Amino acid sequence: VSDNQEGAYRLASHLAEQGHRKIAFIHGERTLVTQKRIRGFNKAMEEYGIVTPTEYMVEARYHDAASVRKATAALLDLEQPPTAIMFPDDYSFIGGQTEILERGLSIPDDISACGYDGINLSKILNPNLTTWHQDADRIGKESVRKLVESIEGTSVAEQIMVSGEFLSGNSVSKQI
Repeated sequence: VSDNQEGAYRLASHLAEQGHRKIAFIHGERTLVTQKRIRGFNKAMEEYGIVTPTEYMVEARYHDAASVRKATAALLDLEQPPTAIMFPDDYSFIGGQTEILERGLSIPDDISACGYDGINLSKILNPNLTTWHQDADRIGKESVRKLVESIEGTSVAEQIMVSGEFLSGNSVSKQI
């Protein structure tokens, strides 16, 4: 499995290190993956002394640009909108980006954004998306290796945590 807690922690920490204090998190549905990402986000916020209003934590569906666009609109409509938004995944970021741009706002000048997954699309978006790259190839290879070992009876079930990699795009600006 991917180290979802570490990935969310690193992304949230990056936003805080850039001076953001009004950081929202649009997370996916309530799953174990989401719980770990929320834990990572909250850990970073605690370490940086940032209090996150409950309205900054918004649920949307993974890989669903329409639901993320709606969640982004709700955040931007707040009396005190965030200066940065963490999106549940790179693909759904497109919904958030559409909402931000249609409001005449700029990424990252008006609002910073980051995704999750590190898919190739994140590298060709304008701006390039700051994201956490999950090593899907390694996760797949380890899964197959463990499956074969299990079938052959040479292995017991165990969880293997696969670390990812922070990819710094240009969708996050310093908050002054």
